[in-house]
Amino acid sequence: MKGPVLVTLGLVAHGERDGEPTYVVTRRPADTHLGGSWELPGGKVDPGESPEEALRRELEEELGVTVGAIAPMTFSWHAYAERLVLLLFHRTATVPGSPAPRPLAATELRLVTAAELLALELPPANAPFVAALAAARSPG
Repeated sequence: MKGPVLVTLGLVAHGERDGEPTYVVTRRPADTHLGGSWELPGGKVDPGESPEEALRRELEEELGVTVGAIAPMTFSWHAYAERLVLLLFHRTATVPGSPAPRPLAATELRLVTAAELLALELPPANAPFVAALAAARSPG
């Protein structure tokens, strides 16, 4: 098994529905690792790049958007059969004037509320993110 792959992912707010913010999710191409899964946009951190720089680059490449401040949320260390991954989850939002998100590297894109996001079947490595998002939504 290869060494860990460092991946940065964004909970990207864009717009709202019924007073609730909506977030970008994309579906992975069928011929890729975890093909057909819904996921947060993002990707591998290149050598010499910070996770925040990588996330800005990936969001431009994958969605065609520009985002504002990026804040860390949580992380996940996960061993798939074929690879180890260290996922860094961040919160961000598109800035005024940014183009609408487009699925430039995915088969489908949806804007979902936090409740809808929690109902999606995300890859196993996303479990700490799902727990953090659920905890942030629960009162008290």
